Amino acid sequence: MKSAQYLSAPNRTARILRESAIVARAISRHRRETALKGRTDETHAMVALYLGVSEMALGLTQPHQQPDVA
Repeated sequence: MKSAQYLSAPNRTARILRESAIVARAISRHRRETALKGRTDETHAMVALYLGVSEMALGLTQPHQQPDVA
């Protein structure tokens, strides 16, 4: 088991974006394959998964903001 690594914010953001780009490319490739084979349900699922990965990566790279309590 790897030891915990503590990355600075810029390094953490870069790593998240790099790894999510790899996942997004794999999902996109699978989506194209399913579309060519006419598997529309799976194609739609891949589109949703692709968008979810992108949204998650953006959420993880944005600084967390506390709600204003008035």
